[in-house]
Amino acid sequence: MPLLPLFPLEVVLFPGVPLPLHIFEPRYKEMIGECRTNQTPFGVIRALEQGIAEVGCTAEIVSVTKEYADGRLDLVAEGRKRFEVLD
Repeated sequence: MPLLPLFPLEVVLFPGVPLPLHIFEPRYKEMIGECRTNQTPFGVIRALEQGIAEVGCTAEIVSVTKEYADGRLDLVAEGRKRFEVLD
């Protein structure tokens, strides 16, 4: 099973639901850049006080609505499929 880059958020994403995001942290700018280049999904998972949830939803980038000169970007992702964290 391929590894899925994870984006922990304080939201729950469901398949078919759009998710607007403002990407500004360097690690997530890099992750989203790789997903855009390779046209691959990323995982949205609920951030908890002690770690992350065991179940999340893959997200596909539908559109980039704005790119800033400093590398930040606004995008819309959409939930695709449920996944479970194995390790």
